[in-house]
Amino acid sequence: MNWTEMHSDWDECAPTLATWWPRLTEADLQQIAGSRGKLAEVLSERYGIDATEADRQICAYEKEVRRPGAVK
Repeated sequence: MNWTEMHSDWDECAPTLATWWPRLTEADLQQIAGSRGKLAEVLSERYGIDATEADRQICAYEKEVRRPGAVK
């Protein structure tokens, strides 16, 4: 899933993030509000990882997760 899709349909896509990163709270998801950079910051805080690792995990998420009906 590309980040443009995530940002434009944030309310629909945000719950999927919580399945990948269960430490994210509803407040975190509201704070992130579709911002990839903010997601990296929150992941760093919640999981105690550096920015490089947070970015690596986000890239893996983007490669693996597809919107329903999307062609991989």
